[in-house]
Amino acid sequence: MNGSCDTKPPVELRKERRQRVLLSGLIFVPKTHTTFDCSIRDLSETGARIDVSGDALISTRFLMINIKSQVAYDVQCVRRKGRELALKILRPIPLTDTTSSEALQLRRLLVERLHR
Repeated sequence: MNGSCDTKPPVELRKERRQRVLLSGLIFVPKTHTTFDCSIRDLSETGARIDVSGDALISTRFLMINIKSQVAYDVQCVRRKGRELALKILRPIPLTDTTSSEALQLRRLLVERLHR
């Protein structure tokens, strides 16, 4: 795999149904220290469907912040179709954890995004 999302047709593997939502999100790619805005369309405890701007080159694994609920996730892209990405949530990242440098960095990005 070349580090980008798979473009194969979707196969329904979800264990639970995603809730349809329309939320603002922020993608952070730690390897390149880049951020992208996104729209969260569906969300469950184990996955999400998002839309990204244009042809943003996003790696297979990245971090995503749900801006409204101020929750972050370590995610893996399992499918990409144009601007739409299907994500598997690997783990939630509690932004309230003051001992985690990862949480501190994500909180800083969130504050910057909220002040735009």
